[in-house]
Amino acid sequence: MKQYECKRVENCFSSANIYEYRLPIKAKEEFIECFAPLGVIKYHKNFPRPCYQATLTDGTTVKGIIADSVIKVSFPDSNPQECKANFEIFLEDLLKQQTADRER
Repeated sequence: MKQYECKRVENCFSSANIYEYRLPIKAKEEFIECFAPLGVIKYHKNFPRPCYQATLTDGTTVKGIIADSVIKVSFPDSNPQECKANFEIFLEDLLKQQTADRER
């Protein structure tokens, strides 16, 4: 059973591969920093709603509000299904690790 809810986000670009993931935890900095080995993270802490963007090496982009449970993920047009599958495997492992850490 997946630890998150996922739905495709409709927008004006029909070819865009953007999905919204609702997580069982809030994406605090410890969670966000787990994306660092896969790419580059940019924080925008001075915004009215502090947010972040992680750009992974395969072209996947993860965006969200710091300490919120919803993230939006954009997959590259070149190979969206494979990138989505790989991301979801990583996300499942990360959520298992994060929830196990919280229970200790």
